[in-house]
Amino acid sequence: MNKFYNVTSYVIAILIFPCLIFGDKPLLFLAPICYGVGKLLLSFSNNANFKFSKIVYDVLGFLRLVIIPAMIALFNDSIIDNLPLGQTYFNEAVLYMCVEFIIGSLFILILSRTRLFKQKVVTRNNFKLSGSPIYYILFSLVIFGIFLVSPGVRKNISFLIIKTDAMGRGTETASSLNVLFVMLFQLALALLFLVIAYASYKKYKDNPKIYYAILPLFIGVINISLIVGERRSYQLYTMIAVLTVVSLLFFKHKRRINIVIISVGIFVLALMTLYKELYVFNYTSYSEALKSTSVGNLRIVDTLQSYFYGPSNIAASIDYLNYYNGSFKQYLFDNTRAIFGINFFIDKQHLITSQLFNQLIYGSKQLTGHLISSAGYGIIYFGPLFFYLNLLANIFFAFLVEYIIRRSKSLEGIFIGTYIYMRLITNVFSHPTPLITLISMILVVYSIAIVPGIIIKNFTKKVGIE
Repeated sequence: MNKFYNVTSYVIAILIFPCLIFGDKPLLFLAPICYGVGKLLLSFSNNANFKFSKIVYDVLGFLRLVIIPAMIALFNDSIIDNLPLGQTYFNEAVLYMCVEFIIGSLFILILSRTRLFKQKVVTRNNFKLSGSPIYYILFSLVIFGIFLVSPGVRKNISFLIIKTDAMGRGTETASSLNVLFVMLFQLALALLFLVIAYASYKKYKDNPKIYYAILPLFIGVINISLIVGERRSYQLYTMIAVLTVVSLLFFKHKRRINIVIISVGIFVLALMTLYKELYVFNYTSYSEALKSTSVGNLRIVDTLQSYFYGPSNIAASIDYLNYYNGSFKQYLFDNTRAIFGINFFIDKQHLITSQLFNQLIYGSKQLTGHLISSAGYGIIYFGPLFFYLNLLANIFFAFLVEYIIRRSKSLEGIFIGTYIYMRLITNVFSHPTPLITLISMILVVYSIAIVPGIIIKNFTKKVGIE
């Protein structure tokens, strides 16, 4: 890990400690202490195959156990939306959050030393396209043709900037068929990027000049700039997937290429953040939204607690048990309905836990908005003794996927694996339902194109066509 970050995070945690111990939420002082303990355990984890996962886990822990408590103390705001939570629930939530982070850190230490994962990092000098590039190009052309003749699909897609005149809120209100076509369009662009990147890579290997990376870079930027709805996660996951591929293929010029990709990604993410946080869809332009919004309306602490699962978010999960039972039947329903394909045959009238959770927070006004943390979901379904099981499962699968990516030579596997991995690691403190939804959707939809492509390539090799 970067030494500067390590020193800085320790210093900030130490400086914030006295501010918390004398505040009106005295138990919050435990948060930076537990962050320090967890970080110390992480420092003994030295498996290079998990390097990125360990960094992300540490940074998310820093946000949850240091920054959020500091913001709560600074703004004296520990209430999420209009849900009144007593001091007892808040204190319990702080303890759960602290214990969970330490247990997760200990589990990472154990994983890094187990024989299940080798310590040695595999050196990869050659990469391959597992499927047929001709098939991928034909598939992409068909999808692009459908896109051109389908207004319903086009209206759900923006480029660089979300259209302020769009009806509804992107895929949030789109039909299932349109959502499927949008995903196929995303896949077509990704496959086009991989085909062009691989063709350029073969020339780059013999003559490593930067101009071979220009076309893959251009297609990669298009992938990042494609906006579907308001969810910024797609842009983030795609950006990291593109970065991973170009860094591996064009390694001698990766720094300059990555500067371009990251700059475009930050620009798109910044505008999407403005769109969502300033409710730009209620205005005719971004400038009008900026003029009509004051800093006081942004609810910074609420947003941080919602996205990074602060103590009030966990306290709301404890309060949830006063209204609903955490039954095995509901747990099974949540995670079965989350599986893409199976969800078409399951009753949509019955609400999942996250919908009931938001119904409680917003007083039946809406069913989405706040996420449930791994600890909160564990408290509801596994009780106080085993509440951390969700986190351990998330850590294991995130580390497993990173391990596989680091050993793979298939560009399709690396790109899709990175996308799935980013979903897992950035949501390592989340409950499993949304992870299952996206990962199962990616695996099913992407297999529509990639599996036939692999079969065709293997067949053409056997008959000697390729």
